[in-house]
Order: sequence, then structure tokens, then C-alpha cells
Amino acid sequence: MKRRALHFLAAGLALAVGAFAFIAESSGEPADIQSTRIPLYPTHASEKRAGMLIYRGGLELRSGNRAFGGWSDLAVNADGSEILSISDEAHWLRAHLTYDANGDLAGANSGEIAPMLNMGGRAMRGKEGDAEGLTLEHPGDLYGTVAVSFERDVRVWRYDLSHGLDAQPTNVPIGHWVDALHDNRQLEAITLWKPDTLLAFAETKVNDGDDLLGAMESYPGDGKMPVTRMLSVVPHDPFAITSAANAPDGGIYMLERRFSFLGGLGMEIRHIAPDEIREGARLNGEVLAELSLQDANIDNMEGIAVRRGPAGEIFLYIISDDNYSPLQRTLLLMFEVKN
Repeated sequence: MKRRALHFLAAGLALAVGAFAFIAESSGEPADIQSTRIPLYPTHASEKRAGMLIYRGGLELRSGNRAFGGWSDLAVNADGSEILSISDEAHWLRAHLTYDANGDLAGANSGEIAPMLNMGGRAMRGKEGDAEGLTLEHPGDLYGTVAVSFERDVRVWRYDLSHGLDAQPTNVPIGHWVDALHDNRQLEAITLWKPDTLLAFAETKVNDGDDLLGAMESYPGDGKMPVTRMLSVVPHDPFAITSAANAPDGGIYMLERRFSFLGGLGMEIRHIAPDEIREGARLNGEVLAELSLQDANIDNMEGIAVRRGPAGEIFLYIISDDNYSPLQRTLLLMFEVKN
């Protein structure tokens, strides 16, 4: 009996040590996410049209995890069952999505939150961790390599997530055009437009009357010297760029936000056609929708992602940054593009 007891004790200790080692190596922790379905227009719940978009469901997201919030961009997998998001306090979020019988967004659950690491393998704090833009190397693959842009300490880093969220980054060189950008309104949006070309955009103008700066950066580069081709975006004042994502036609979708004490909070989505995107161009595109907090369920909308549906539909997912404020909300909205 003593030998058997010692055997079980040893086995139990081995399992405990193994479990401890697994926990120590895993940088993520579960995030219990609660979601509530919301209409697009609170006073007209049956109305689903927004310009050239059809509302396909929306959620208000909450979690007791203290790191939850501040989501500044997102990506979605090929079938829409999962999202990957980044926060401006340097956290990753994975969350699974559910849909109703009509294919409309119905819920989010089983989340995981993990700190983003720097090149030294340490969690980032303060200005170092102000992550703003996210793009996938392989469309729909949330477990492959991604690129993340940061403002304040301006840079683009490349993370291989194939072995988990505790990946350490490598540098993607970008041009010195970012040096002129202002402190908290700097490099805001990126999208891997082609396998070797990263489109990058500033949030706001450097000077009144200017275009919004953008560039086509060589990707992933040699880690040292950038190869940059400049372009710009015609401003739609008072909107500022918050995110960009590839469109199936080879163009891009651009998400923009406005805020003022007089005009309130609003968002705009533009489509930029592929033939507009070239060195030296002034991108303008077509406005697909404009929404205001005065009549729509929006907040500080910061991130946009795109996927194709089973019948070729184009779905847009838009997430908000609540700024960790009790007066704001984390919203996830889904739209279908209609000509």
C-alpha cells in the first residue's frame, strides 16, 4: 500500500509540475465574454440599411477581465467563426463568434487574452504598447503571421502566431515619412495589400489643408532599410482614418471616425478602387456609409475586417475602442456590402 501510495503521489506531483509548466509557458488567459445583441438604430430596430451596407447584426461585448477593452483593430477568419484583435495597451484577443439561422451575428464567447511581447520577450507598457493596426499575411488565417503597427513609438512589427500568442516580433522597416506625424495621431492603419506591399496610413493631417499621408512599404523588407513609395488620402473632414482592410476586388475599405463636442461621434466607410492605388496617387474612393451616434448604435469605431460569405457576399466587421471608459462600449458590428 505504501509503495502504491508513493507511486500515486509521484504521479500526481509530475502532473502538477507539468500543469504548472504549461501555465507558465502560456501567455494567454481565458476571458469570459458576455455579449448582447443590439439593433443598428435604437429607435427603428427593424431598419437595417446604412447607405450601401446592410446590417447583419451587432453585439455589445463585456468581460470581467481587467485587460478587456481598448480594441483598436481586428481580423476575422475565413468562415467568420473567430476574430483576432489588438488593443492600444498591447493585448491580443481571440474570441469565437456565433450566428443565427439567417447568418446574422448573434454572439461572442470563449475568449482568450494575452499580452503582446516586445523583441526582448517582455510584455509592453505605456507608449511602447500603443498597437493600432493589424493585418494578416494569409487572408483568413488567424494562427499564422501577422503585422502590427504602433503609434507614439512608431513602428511595424511582424508576429508569427503559429506557436501561440507569446510570439516575439521582428521589425518591418518603414520610411521616415512617419517622423512628421503628431504624437497620438500617428501611424494608425495598415493592410497587406499585396504579398510584398504594405499599405500604411496616418490618422490625421500633419498640417491644416494637407492630405492624409500614406505609403506603400516593401514587405517584409530586410529588417533594416525601408523601400517606400508615397501616396495620400483626400481628407473627408472632420473624419480621421482609423483602419483599412483589403477588398475582394483588389482595392481597400477604409474606416474613418469623427468626434467633436458640437458634432458628436460618427463613422464613415470608404471603398478605394484598385486602379486608384499607385505611387503618388491621391486616394478618394466612394463613401459606402456614414453613421452618427445621434441615431445609430456606434461608438469609437476603430477596426475593420473583411471576409467573403459562402455565396460570395462581402462582410465587414467593425470593432470599437471603449478607451477603458465606463461611459463607452465595446461594440462589434457586421455589415454586408450591397451595390
